[in-house]
This record gives sequence, C-alpha cells and structure tokens, in this order.
Amino acid sequence: MTARDDSLSNRSSSTRTTGTRTLHRQGIRAAVQRSLPYLLFAVLPAVVVVTMFVIGLRSGPLALDFHHELYPEAKEILAGRDPFPAGGTDLTRGENYVWPPLAALLVSPLTLLPPTVADVAIGLLGLACIGAALWLVGARDWRVYGVTALWPQVIGEIRISHLTPVLCLLAAIVWRYRDSTVRPGLALGLAGAVKFFLWPLGLWLIALRNARAALLAATAAAASLLLVLPFTGLDAFARLLVDLGRAFDQDSYSPFGLLVRLGASDALARSVTLALGVVLLVVMWRRRSFALAVAASLALAPIVWFDYYALAAVPLGVARPRLSAVWFLPLVTWGLPSSGIATDEVWGIGRVLLVFAAVLWVSARAERV
Repeated sequence: MTARDDSLSNRSSSTRTTGTRTLHRQGIRAAVQRSLPYLLFAVLPAVVVVTMFVIGLRSGPLALDFHHELYPEAKEILAGRDPFPAGGTDLTRGENYVWPPLAALLVSPLTLLPPTVADVAIGLLGLACIGAALWLVGARDWRVYGVTALWPQVIGEIRISHLTPVLCLLAAIVWRYRDSTVRPGLALGLAGAVKFFLWPLGLWLIALRNARAALLAATAAAASLLLVLPFTGLDAFARLLVDLGRAFDQDSYSPFGLLVRLGASDALARSVTLALGVVLLVVMWRRRSFALAVAASLALAPIVWFDYYALAAVPLGVARPRLSAVWFLPLVTWGLPSSGIATDEVWGIGRVLLVFAAVLWVSARAERV
C-alpha cells in the first residue's frame, strides 16, 4: 500500500469516526428532545406535588385551613353543636368556624378519617377536581395538566385547602352545560353555597339567555342558608360574614387590597374596586364572556386569597385547550404567601393582579362561546 493509499484510508477512518460521533450526538439530542416534555410536564410536577405533601406533613398540618377550621366545624355541625363564633369576636385571631354549613357538610365524609389522613385526602381530591375541571372544558393536551399542577395557586391550595378546586370543578360544569338548566343551575347554586363570590356567573348565564339556570342557582344558594338556622339567625350569620370580609379584605390579592397598600382610604379603594367590577360586568354582558365573569368574581370578592386565582385555569382551558405560552405566566408568582397578611410588598399583590389580568384577558379574547 502506498503512502497515498494510507492517507486516503486514514481520512476515510477519520470521516467514519466523525460521522459516528455526529450520529451519536444527534441521537442523544433527539432522546433529550423526546424526554424533555415528560420531564417538564410529568416528572417535575409530580416531584413538586410530592414535596409539598412531605413538607406539609412534616411541619404540620398539611391542609392548614381545612385542618383548623373546616374539619372541626364539620364535626361540630354533625354533632348538632353551634360552631359559629359569637358576635363581636375578633376574627383576625385564631381559627374561625365561619364556613357556610353546606361547605362543612360537603366535607363531612372526611371526618370519618383521622385529621392527618383527612388532610392528605382533601389535597388529593383538590388535584383531582382541578384535573376534572380542565377535562370538562375540553383540555386534552396532557402538558396543560402538568403545567397547571405547577401553578403556585394550585400547589398552595394543597397547603391551605380553601375548597378552591371544588369551585373550579363547579365553574367548569356551569360552562360545559351552559345550554341546559338543571346541571349549571345546581352547580352554581352549590358554588354559591360554599362561597358566594362566583355570583357573576349567574349574570353570565342570563346573558346567554339561560335565566332559568340562574334562577335555580340563586334559589339553591339561598336555600342552603337555611342550614344555619339550627345554630344562629340569618342576620347574625350575615353580620359574621361581613365582619370576616372587613377583617381580611385589606390583606387580599385584590384591587382593593392593592389600593389600601398604596395608601388609599377604604372608601376610595372600595369605590374604585366597585367601578372596576361594574366595567367588567358590562363588558362581560356585551360579549357574553365566561372569562370576564370569572374576572369580575375575583375583582368583587370581599376576600381574595392567593389560591383563588386557580379559577383562572378554567376559562384559560376553554380558550387555550392546548399548551401555549400563557399557561406558563402564573409561574412568575411563585414565592408569594397565601395572603397579603404575610407581605408588605405592594409588588407582590400587583404582580398577581397583572399576571392574572393578562391570563383572563387572553382567555376572554379567544374563548369559545
């Protein structure tokens, strides 16, 4: 073999080696690209969720408000004892048994379990409700479920357990069966019986010319208030809810909470918040927008805890059933506490309002009526 042949052979061998390395790198790159979605939208959410359960169980209790308020209130009601605090009680101190009786009855089966087991069960049920809500509004892209599980509002709900996932599921039922009477009426009535602030969805049903469902919802929610009568009067319970709102509204992730933190008087903050809510309702009525009905609910609610914004996943699922950039936007609110009580940072409340204003605006523009 000549020197020239040796040179050609070496070049050929080098070319084959380089080609093999290139193919190897391309194979690795392709494998990473194939596995990355599963890592981001399956493994990572699972790790975060499990970590939240572990942290909650170790520091205890896991589901704070459920454990300290709703669970014991349910046991008191089932025993026939009055769980509600007396008038004039300082509601900013200690645990408050101020949940509507139907909310307590809704979770009453969990009182058969030990408190710690019940805490885990309510967290798992919450995740299931979020998933069911997304399914009902038509989200079939599995990555949407993964990124929603990473929302701090959803993860935080495991730690707090305000029954927000139940409201998400009920709101999804209202949207899914908006053309019928019984199912959306009963779903919205149950939502109103648990927490009344979703009442703008009733106006949305009327805007869709489904007044019968809205009437059924109002009737069901009003009838649920009769459950307080064995323990206290309707007027006393109403005053209790008003006192609760006044005790915590300035600490809410709401326009009112932001304005108060910026130094506005209560009167000015309430006026501006009411005006904003009215504008949202008017535009909702004209556009028959489910997303704007949810936005108005959050704007006008007396108290808005951090986890309430998990409700935005429902209209977003309607508008963007497949993964898009807007699904990642709530992730920038990681690190904020469950309420404004624990932070003096105006930017924390402002960040939440800006993020979910954008999410609901996108949802309103693209939603399917």
